[in-house]
Amino acid sequence: MKRILLSICMALGLMASWAQVEAKYGEGSVPVVNGRVLFQDTITTVLSKEEAFAKVEAWARERFSKPNVIVSKFVSDDRQNQQLSFTAEEYLVFTNRFFVLDRTRINYWVEMQCIEQAVVIKMTRINYWYEEERDGGSKFSAEETITDEYAFNKKGTKLLKEQGKFRRKTIDFFEQCVMQLSTILS
Repeated sequence: MKRILLSICMALGLMASWAQVEAKYGEGSVPVVNGRVLFQDTITTVLSKEEAFAKVEAWARERFSKPNVIVSKFVSDDRQNQQLSFTAEEYLVFTNRFFVLDRTRINYWVEMQCIEQAVVIKMTRINYWYEEERDGGSKFSAEETITDEYAFNKKGTKLLKEQGKFRRKTIDFFEQCVMQLSTILS
């Protein structure tokens, strides 16, 4: 009898741990400002504004050019104000196994502003083009996919399958850009 009760308790504990969402992807991890998803981070550095801008610009021109991205366009390269803005499109890969490739195109806008001993990076205007190979696929925005309102079940305890994978990959994508930028600024 004790073994049965112990087995039931362990099974319930295991199921409860599955239902929880990692804090990194939990509620509030996708910031919405004025109705738009806006990821933002500030990276501190010991470099001056001019030195930081030179490194940021060189990194951005390499990172956001082919073959790393499908297409990119530098919209603003303001050396006087140490500000850089561009749009880009690339693939987010969900699954890449033998005979299975699940990916989406992600379009986004990035702004980087160098201030004294810091760089502010923002990513917004995020759109997806999913399953483009199947009858043109479907296009949708981050606001209708990865926000708390759309990504969680009714109780708010679990990420939905489709929206959850977009939410996770988008958050990871932004974090990866921030980490790369932090590395070159240190």
